[in-house]
Amino acid sequence: MFWQISFWLLVIILVLPFPFKVFGYIKGSDDSALSVKVEESANAIFMSIGLVAFYGYINNQVYLTPAFWQVWLLIGIVWSVVAIFWSPKLAYATEVMGKNKMRIAAGIGCILYVPLFLAVYFYAF
Repeated sequence: MFWQISFWLLVIILVLPFPFKVFGYIKGSDDSALSVKVEESANAIFMSIGLVAFYGYINNQVYLTPAFWQVWLLIGIVWSVVAIFWSPKLAYATEVMGKNKMRIAAGIGCILYVPLFLAVYFYAF
């Protein structure tokens, strides 16, 4: 049950808002810098790919190869760690929300991604 809830929560966070974000980018209603938009979009797309492995793990179905998911996991972890030290999105969030609120939001985000990384790890190995 934990895995199902985690999976669907990430689908709601990553996949559902994506078309609306893209529409906001095209319409011009999002005033963030291009680097923020690129990072946010790339992150959403990359993490959404991981949802395929998460779904496969939950339903015991094979999608792609274990090597693919091992590489995805390595990139995902490195990407997440690098974002702690350098991220246009977090810099923009600090400007908008303030340093303390941004840190809390980033911490919650990290916690929400832990089940994804664990599921991909179990799926790949």
